[in-house]
Formats: sequence, structure tokens, C-alpha cells
Amino acid sequence: MAERGAEVSTRRPPVRDERTRPPVPSRSSVRAQPVDAPAHPRIRARRVEVARDEGRRRRHRLNIGLGVLCAVVWAMVIGRSALLDVDRVQVSGAERTGVVEVVGASGVAVGHPMAELDLAQAADEVARLPWVDEVSVRRMWPGTVRVVVTERHPVGVARTAGEWALLDAEGRVLDVVPTRPDGLVAIEGSDRVAAGDVAAAPARRVLRAIDRLPSALRASLQGATHEGDGLVLALDGGWRVVVGDATDLRAKADAALAVRQAAGAADGCRIDVRVPTAPVLTGGGRCA
Repeated sequence: MAERGAEVSTRRPPVRDERTRPPVPSRSSVRAQPVDAPAHPRIRARRVEVARDEGRRRRHRLNIGLGVLCAVVWAMVIGRSALLDVDRVQVSGAERTGVVEVVGASGVAVGHPMAELDLAQAADEVARLPWVDEVSVRRMWPGTVRVVVTERHPVGVARTAGEWALLDAEGRVLDVVPTRPDGLVAIEGSDRVAAGDVAAAPARRVLRAIDRLPSALRASLQGATHEGDGLVLALDGGWRVVVGDATDLRAKADAALAVRQAAGAADGCRIDVRVPTAPVLTGGGRCA
């Protein structure tokens, strides 16, 4: 028993910090290391089948690429071979122009590779010929090129430097001849022109109006001019018809023919049909 007054000291055991203690692995966290085991036969067979499919797809793509390459090479070889050269050039519709001129303008020659033909350029060159209105150029395998031409038709003639220029409805000079052709309307002349040129604007207006006239009036038409009153037509027998602008041409033509049929030589030779519902017959000119 301790003596009274004696000093009593107590010591508490040191407290360990749980954070410094190494973790004790639990039984559930301890697992055995995996050991390589043979795959199931079905899984192994599936892997082999996938690898085979991938190989087949690669071979298929390779075969397609080689096939396309071979086709391109063969096309180039055959296209440049004599088997697909131009053997003949067929031309139809060229009555005024001439076959030789059409073929020469197209630039297509026998022996030229069919695959290298520029059909658009050939058609453009043929269309530059004076008489040609429309043209189509086609490849006909293995060795034929066909050129189909639609030609223009003359509407009037114009005196030019001692010769006569044949003009279509658009004022294009189709040809220049030494004598005046029969059956064409004479319009005001112009300076010297050549085939392929285009007439001046007043002449073009007259030609467009003539092309639209009914055949009954055109049959007796001898000439046409553009004066202060507009379009003036010269008919056979000395009759003159003042048409004015190019509107209501059929009604104006019918009025002129009716007045001419009903009138006599003494009544006058000038018919004004600028207002077709009220034609006017006046003197002037010499009527037969």
C-alpha cells in the first residue's frame, strides 16, 4: 500500500495512428493470378472464320481494283488502235453547201481515233458555213461519223457592187451571185458583202417582215424597202403597199389583196394598210 502523500503517476499507453498501419488484405480481395487457359473450341473457330472473312474481303477489293485498271488500260489501247479509227464520214442535208466543204470544215478525217473526236467543236465549225442553219455530229461505232445539216433558205436579194447577195430571214448573206435569181424579193442594196456576212439592221427588219407575209401576197411581191412610213412593198403591175410596222401582217396582207382585186387601174396604185380595218387607196405610180 502506498504511502499517504506519495506521488502517484499513471502513464497511458501510446496511441497508434491507424493511418500509418499497413492495410490488412481481406480474404475477399486476395485473388489468384490468372492462368492462361486454352480457348473454347467454338470461340477459336469463330476467330478463324472472322480472319478468313477479312482476307476474302481484301482479295475482293484487290480484284476489283485490278479489274478497273485493266479495263482502263484496254480501253486506251483499243481506242487508239486502228480497229476504232474513223473509216468514213457520212453527210446528209448539205445540198447548197457540198459534202466536201462540210467534211473539211468539221475537221474529221479518215484514220482519226474515234474516241478522240471533239464532236462539239466539229459542229461549231460546220455551223460557220454560210448556208448551214443547224448541224449535228454523231459517232456511230465502230468507225462512222455522221453529220446532219439543215440549211437556210433565201428570202430576198440585195444589189451589192454589181452582184446580187442572197439573204435569209435573219439577214445572213448566203451567197453572192452575178445575176439576180428568180422568185426572190429585192431589197435595198448595201456595200460589198461576202458569204457569211450579216446585212445591216434596216435590211434585217425588212427580211423578217417578208418572211412572215402570207404566201398569197408573197407570190406577187417584187421588192421591199423601209421608208419613212415603215415597210413598203412593191407588187407586180406597179402596185405599192404601205405596210408600216410589222404588226398584224396577215390582216394587212388580206386588206391589200382585197383592195387590189376590187380597184381598177384608174383608181390608183398606192394602198395604205397601216390600219388594216380602214385601208386607203390613193393615186401614185403606174399600174398595169
